[in-house]
Amino acid sequence: MPLTTSFRLIAIYAEAEIRSRARKYVADCAVTALDLEPTQPWFLVKTSTDAERDRLTGDQGLLKEFKAVFRAYECPEEIVQVLAFTFQSQETLERDYAGNWQWALT
Repeated sequence: MPLTTSFRLIAIYAEAEIRSRARKYVADCAVTALDLEPTQPWFLVKTSTDAERDRLTGDQGLLKEFKAVFRAYECPEEIVQVLAFTFQSQETLERDYAGNWQWALT
């Protein structure tokens, strides 16, 4: 499975770059890869507050920037097209999901 190995390496490098780009808008946020299978790559962007999360989700250009990071690392376009990003705040997590990330993401 060279494609999987290759994508995982791309994702490791891209994760740091995505975090850097998100932090231009929200200084205190984290980016975590939730699924690195090339058929359903999924990343979580965590913020502290709902307002911070909304700031990120409201910027359509940010998703384009995230995908551009993968293209810069020569990620195949068929993978770039299915990249998924979930934005969630600690505030919502505690209020609506009793602090449980698994509940929040299912």
